[in-house]
Amino acid sequence: MLITEKMAEQVRVKRAIERMTAKDLAKKLNTTNVTLRKVERGDYDAPRRIYNAVMEWLAEDY
Repeated sequence: MLITEKMAEQVRVKRAIERMTAKDLAKKLNTTNVTLRKVERGDYDAPRRIYNAVMEWLAEDY
């Protein structure tokens, strides 16, 4: 499941707004810092579990 550059930008913006470190967000999403770096870079073909965790975290505000 592809995480686009637009989605990656939303992740970076939300993380900045919530003042979370990459380590904290990786822990919250139950993933590693390396995987989170790939997510935040964009154009990442993420496994379904990672994709769902990121999308659910982004949707928390809505």
